[in-house]
Amino acid sequence: MKATILGISDRRSGTAKKTGKPYGGTIIPCVLGRSKDVETGQAVKEVYLNHLSRIAIPALNVGDFIDVEYSDQGFIEGIEVLKPAKA
Repeated sequence: MKATILGISDRRSGTAKKTGKPYGGTIIPCVLGRSKDVETGQAVKEVYLNHLSRIAIPALNVGDFIDVEYSDQGFIEGIEVLKPAKA
């Protein structure tokens, strides 16, 4: 999935109440561009970066154009900055 980063949330971490397992991640709101499901405007999606996973997370900035690879189960397998934001 290719998208442009619109924002970067604070890193959140803690322990899940239901499972007692630790979590830690950052939400990245992104714009996907045109989509068949969006009649006017652009499609938007939140990407959850799990800091406890073993994927390499590059330095990300608002405006970066990224490519996010998902597994068949919907988990992020990789993320790459294709075009950094203009300074």
